[in-house]
Amino acid sequence: MGKGIEFIQNLDKIIILAQGPSWYQCPEKVPSNTEVWGCNTIYRDYPNVDRIFFAHDARGHFLEDDAHLFENLNALDIPVHTMSLFKPLKKNALIPVMDILQEFNVGFFLNVIAYMTATAIMQKPKCIEYFGVDMRPDAGGETYGNEKGSVEFWVGVALGRGIEFKNTLESYVLKTKQEGTFPNFKPKIPQAGLIFQVPEKDRNMQSLREYVIIPEGEEI
Repeated sequence: MGKGIEFIQNLDKIIILAQGPSWYQCPEKVPSNTEVWGCNTIYRDYPNVDRIFFAHDARGHFLEDDAHLFENLNALDIPVHTMSLFKPLKKNALIPVMDILQEFNVGFFLNVIAYMTATAIMQKPKCIEYFGVDMRPDAGGETYGNEKGSVEFWVGVALGRGIEFKNTLESYVLKTKQEGTFPNFKPKIPQAGLIFQVPEKDRNMQSLREYVIIPEGEEI
């Protein structure tokens, strides 16, 4: 039997694992009383996650990242936390947005990492550690110029509540330059969403309608 949906409070550490290039530095085995929270389809590279979070519609990841998204998430037998519920998922729960707003009286969320960090703070761990949360300038202006500030805000909240914070040297969170050099760099598994199973010339929404109907409404 896999992990239950309910969050566990007072852990020694919550690791938040994202898909930036420093993701591979997350240890394959973590100490007891530690959870690894992954975002989006990082389970394809790191299957030992304890929970997965999606802030955007999961169907987009089905299209771009994993054509067997729901089957693979169910096979992991771990909680999947989303902004709306998806019927195909066996262990699905909402990200506790209303609880976060009630607790902090602020809603500064520009990406999934912000939601994950706020949720982690509410579980009162001793430490929150990031891997793959790099917020690099070469990731684009939206990531570095906007989302980075949202992530840093919630890191500040964690520090203000006495929670230790750790991060990779390569991350730009709380700094403006890279310190590490990605030793023993490991690339992620190539995307394998439905869109990559059709000819490149047809990889647009209009042409895809000839290949598949994306589930909507009561189907999900």
